[in-house]
Amino acid sequence: MAPTTLVGQVTSTTPNGRNVDLNGYPLRITELIAQLPGAAFVTRQSVQTPAAVRKTKKAIRKAFEIQAQKKGTSFVEVVSTCSSGWKLSPVASNKWMEENMFPQYPLGDLKDTGRADPDLYKVKG
Repeated sequence: MAPTTLVGQVTSTTPNGRNVDLNGYPLRITELIAQLPGAAFVTRQSVQTPAAVRKTKKAIRKAFEIQAQKKGTSFVEVVSTCSSGWKLSPVASNKWMEENMFPQYPLGDLKDTGRADPDLYKVKG
């Protein structure tokens, strides 16, 4: 079970599903961080496709640049599967994540007040 495991979700350590009374509710850390003063860039990305991986890499780079420019704290949450823990194939895990996790943990920028220099994110080479 992870902090983001959904209520009722079966994992190798929660074979009967996440139980709120026993395990508590899933944590929405990214939403909490976005509310903090000093948080400049807060985003949630995923890695289920090559395009998503590229977007996640770009977000991580942006987070580092905003930090380096001292514009505030950056936080990048990466939603990914756990095929072995979920006891699903990689393809089934990706489908399950898209259908079940993304509605609970929507992807995208939750806060972007740092606005690092856009030229830093152009593909070079």
